[in-house]
Amino acid sequence: MPAKAVIFDYKTLILRPGTSAAADAAALLHSLAAQGLQWCIFSTEPLSPAQKEQIQQLGYPTPTLVVDQSHIADGKRRGSPAWIDAVTTALHLKRHELLYIGCTAMDWRTAINSGVMYQHAAWAASMPAGTTSLVARAPGDVDRLLKMFLCGDSSWSHRADQGNWSLRSLLPASARLPSTSPGPTFKLQDVFTYNKKVQIGDADARSILMLYVLANAYLEDLIPANPYFCIYPSSTSGQVSERLQTYLDKAAALFHGYYREDLLIRAADAPDTSLERWKASQGKSAQDISIATQAQTVHLGPKYRGKLATKTVVVLDDFTTHGMSLEWARLLLSAAGTRRIVMLTVGKYGSRHTRYDLKDPSALDPFRLNALTPENFTTTVVTPVYDPQAQDRLYQRLAAALDASGT
Repeated sequence: MPAKAVIFDYKTLILRPGTSAAADAAALLHSLAAQGLQWCIFSTEPLSPAQKEQIQQLGYPTPTLVVDQSHIADGKRRGSPAWIDAVTTALHLKRHELLYIGCTAMDWRTAINSGVMYQHAAWAASMPAGTTSLVARAPGDVDRLLKMFLCGDSSWSHRADQGNWSLRSLLPASARLPSTSPGPTFKLQDVFTYNKKVQIGDADARSILMLYVLANAYLEDLIPANPYFCIYPSSTSGQVSERLQTYLDKAAALFHGYYREDLLIRAADAPDTSLERWKASQGKSAQDISIATQAQTVHLGPKYRGKLATKTVVVLDDFTTHGMSLEWARLLLSAAGTRRIVMLTVGKYGSRHTRYDLKDPSALDPFRLNALTPENFTTTVVTPVYDPQAQDRLYQRLAAALDASGT
């Protein structure tokens, strides 16, 4: 479901008439109205007559809603989810249908405590110390974020849901998308397998794709307040995949530093599954890459024992084929009592996902390495719902963005 309303702290809009920021803010608000989006103002104190007059002088359309502390249950201060609830109640919306534009630490805290996507308005103030978020250098950046990432329903090429877990893949692994350089198009493997530098306009293609994955998950309400994010570890002990570093950056920026690098631990080296599959396809000698290889090398960080029962954990990876790595993460997290597990990838090879279950679940201690063998597992083939239009939708959206930027 696309975003339906934007919240602004009043300081991001009460600007000096005649400045470029004021003109750009007016253009943004009129663009929101043209897109059918509602907009709201947050102000701790009621807006003064002078501020209301200034809003009129700046040429802004009438806000849908103005919220101050007198409208908040029990008079709770900014930072409380009660401020967001005042908007969702008044406008009959859900939290994942909102975008919050602010410029103070309390704006940021209000958003993170509510699980609402947040963007810092750098035209109004510098980023407060200790905060992490996407940054809008000018009001037009807010419009671009909405149009590129939040204007449509969530879009996935593959999706599956069973019990307390969800699997989502943005695109088929073979997808080709438009780019600015080094050529007019690129493949997912170019940026995630071969680590090529690909630009879409003035942005890194990897960053754009990561944002689509995370924004789609947000729009689908898969990411509540205070989640944990983790990346399935690389095959080498103690290392995070360099090609997934952007995932860390974007997850931290969008969802406020809830990345937990020590939640999934590669305690011992393991074969690189992609390399071993390639060797096997070429008729070369390949190492064992069964799920037992993961069981014997990956476990949960012991400090999370007893801390996952109320959590949604989002596991991120670049590609999935049969889902072996994601499934081992799911089994570990489920054994630790995790409330909900969301598995997100950029690309998906093939059409099937293999679900692994233990014949004896009590044999698994999720907080240490396990000596399990393939015979300890049962397998079930799951066929995710496939949307053949997902690639075309993203291609057209990126192409439109490039046309709008003149590149």
